[in-house]
Amino acid sequence: MPVRAKVPATRPVNHENRTVQKILEAALVVWSRDGYHGSSLQDIADEAGVAKSLLHYHFASKEHLLIELQSVHFRGVAEAVRARLATRPPSLDSALTALDEVWKALVASRRQFAFVLEVWRASLQSPAIRRRLLDFDREIGALLADGMKRALGPLAPALALPPARLAGLLQVALAGFCLRLFETDDPARLRVTFNDFKLLVRGVLTTPSGRQQGGRR
Repeated sequence: MPVRAKVPATRPVNHENRTVQKILEAALVVWSRDGYHGSSLQDIADEAGVAKSLLHYHFASKEHLLIELQSVHFRGVAEAVRARLATRPPSLDSALTALDEVWKALVASRRQFAFVLEVWRASLQSPAIRRRLLDFDREIGALLADGMKRALGPLAPALALPPARLAGLLQVALAGFCLRLFETDDPARLRVTFNDFKLLVRGVLTTPSGRQQGGRR
């Protein structure tokens, strides 16, 4: 049986802490400049102007740091979606239009998908990273569900698919779009497919038979 490397448990990260923010900002700078594998935690600590021991106090590993950076990024996307929704009345069109903000974020971060693969690989060897990755996955699902509820408002109960289940559908689909964006050199062409996906979502939400099928599950 292979021996797994001992990885320190991840501690809750306070994203309001200024040192944490400096480290996350430095990680983005260093990884964008030198690549994930071409840089070390010492490089990030140097960029942030903090001791490596302090970096390790907040982040258990390189993979943990990356997950937290992704978390900050998606919270930013959620805030952008909320801001856009605040300018529109609740409707199905508002919910689908809000996905355009998500698309912009996916395109902007598409080269980071290689980092995501590294975290997934590391999670196979580290129970601590695996737990944090699952927590992150639940967090993204909650953000999507909250966004749909805000967009649909009082219309949500009347739709064929409840916001929580719609969020699950979106989360799986968006993961696939992340992969395709990483693979393609033509995001504009994939945008056509994304628009087709939005049409499918509209059809599911507005078809009465969808509600009947959903009720049996």
